[in-house]
Amino acid sequence: MSSVPPEPTKAEIDQLRTAALEKIETEGGSFDPIDVKRIKTDDKYIRRFLMHHDNDQKLSLEMVMDTLKWRQEMQCNTIVKESIQEDFFDKGAMYIHNRDKDGCKMLVFAVRFHQKGVLDMDQLKKFLIYWLERLEREEGGEWITVFFDMCDTGMKNMDMEFIQYMINLFKNYYPWFLNYIIVFEMPWLLSAMWKIIKTWLPPKSIEKIKFVDKKSLKEFVEPDQALVSWGGTDNYEYQFEPEATNAFEPIVNGDIEARKVHFAEGSAQPPASPLRGKPQLRRTISANGKAIIDIDPSEELLFSNCRIGASTNIILTNPTDSPVAFKIKTTSPEKYRVRPSVGVLEGGAQLDISVTVSEQLAPAALVRDKFLVMGAPTSIPDMNSQEVSQLFKNISKDDLFETRLRVGVSAVDSSHESSLTGGQAAPVSSSELISKIDQLLHRQSAVEEQLRAAKKLVFIMLVAMIVVLIFLITITNNNLHAHTAAMQSANTIISQASHGEQGSHVEL
Repeated sequence: MSSVPPEPTKAEIDQLRTAALEKIETEGGSFDPIDVKRIKTDDKYIRRFLMHHDNDQKLSLEMVMDTLKWRQEMQCNTIVKESIQEDFFDKGAMYIHNRDKDGCKMLVFAVRFHQKGVLDMDQLKKFLIYWLERLEREEGGEWITVFFDMCDTGMKNMDMEFIQYMINLFKNYYPWFLNYIIVFEMPWLLSAMWKIIKTWLPPKSIEKIKFVDKKSLKEFVEPDQALVSWGGTDNYEYQFEPEATNAFEPIVNGDIEARKVHFAEGSAQPPASPLRGKPQLRRTISANGKAIIDIDPSEELLFSNCRIGASTNIILTNPTDSPVAFKIKTTSPEKYRVRPSVGVLEGGAQLDISVTVSEQLAPAALVRDKFLVMGAPTSIPDMNSQEVSQLFKNISKDDLFETRLRVGVSAVDSSHESSLTGGQAAPVSSSELISKIDQLLHRQSAVEEQLRAAKKLVFIMLVAMIVVLIFLITITNNNLHAHTAAMQSANTIISQASHGEQGSHVEL
């Protein structure tokens, strides 16, 4: 099984949709009409099931039906903030904030604010579904990252049942939705638990777990997107933020609607993943609403393979009568050659930009990359590269436009197939996992008890040492005073004796 499956074709998407609708009709089950409509109309949603199961039609169909049944059972489309107890939002144990380096929104789980057994588990599950459904709406089904903030956590904070439930949601009901699981500052006492958690993930998802500290976090989250407590520069303090206006429109039959993009550099919302089908241009506009460039491809920069020399093109078209400066950046400049990467498009002109892979790479090393296409109006049609770069440093945000292209690989060579399937451990049953967890909890509890006893012993020994030290100092002082007094008495006697001897000598 390859790490990254080939992009499903429009025919494969239609095949899965037809099979799902037939099964819905045959079973005659009661499904939420909103979910059924999404199956009928949203190509992007169908694509996610196929990507999740490496384009396996049978497994994808099973997941579609299981998801429909589960969503109806949990009433996912009716879960809103008002349907959840207010105190769940007061603690700040889970919230949405900032993005990782791939532009994926982060769902932060501040584990120290959660204690196992304190909250009702059914309500807790509903609370988690609320955040996932909200992310689905706000991000249009794009990847998200779950950020486990493990600072100041202990055994009482680790709720294995809840974490297992969270992972099962991503595994069974939210297809192709998870970018990373970032585990920040995990205490060494809890490392054994994460070994168990890894067994709950599909083999190709294990690589999504990233253990980081303040130093290594910058590999996945930019400093301005990381909280101060994580070693970043964001001094954000938790407060519940209402849901953003939903600007996502479903993709119908492979047609992707042009949409406005006016994000600041480094903080852009990532575009929706593409579908093969009718070619689309993305007309990018600036914050002031003026269209200044068309981009093809509109969503994904697709390579035929990931070998050295593999290339593809970005086609830029200036639909206006005025010159437009452009600049292209990438998250991994060492992997690609972009020619040209800066320049000026005259009014009505079109330019093919060549993007070439510069080193031998595995598919997984490409698909997380992004390309940023920047543009700005200019009155000078013959600017050199230095002048274009300076323009983008000084340009107003109202005149700047940006759009991001995700990197994809249309086919994966057999030489790049994942080795995970050949070396994975045998699946572990739920009963075995529970037994292991219980054993681990007992051992960890024993260790914590030993640590508490050791602390008490050290404290008692420290007090005893202080008492002994005070006693020794007191004895020493008393002896010193006694010795001094004795010396003074002896000196007095000697002095008196000396005077007596002198008096006797005079009488003689």
